[in-house]
Amino acid sequence: MSVDALAGLFFEAAETERRLPRAVDLRVKGSWPPTVPDKVAYGYNEAEAPLGPATARAVQRYDLALRLTPLMDADDARLVWAAVTTAAFRDRGPNWRKVAARAHCHPRTAKRRFESAMVSLWYRIALEASPLASEAREALGG
Repeated sequence: MSVDALAGLFFEAAETERRLPRAVDLRVKGSWPPTVPDKVAYGYNEAEAPLGPATARAVQRYDLALRLTPLMDADDARLVWAAVTTAAFRDRGPNWRKVAARAHCHPRTAKRRFESAMVSLWYRIALEASPLASEAREALGG
């Protein structure tokens, strides 16, 4: 079990959250079905494949990340979820400028606080004797 594995759990949880079905507001309905413009309809441009559904294992790890969130301070939890949400399906990792704007701090400070939050959560999981901590240790390989 490492801090990187713990951070990876939260990054994977953010991607799983994007793969889950969206909540549908049944109050708002249009009378016309959505149509595509003519240039898109005939295949003149590259088609983007939609995301596939989340696997059962990914949903279990997402649930574990959600249950680990209350072990962090509220500010740290907001910062961690802001960082992993901006990093979902992005090759370069979190967009620290967006995270810093949400946290009202400098991007380097946001990154340092994210790393600090992951290390403190890792220590809390490593030292705690609760069933949740033991489940997290088992899921993270340690």
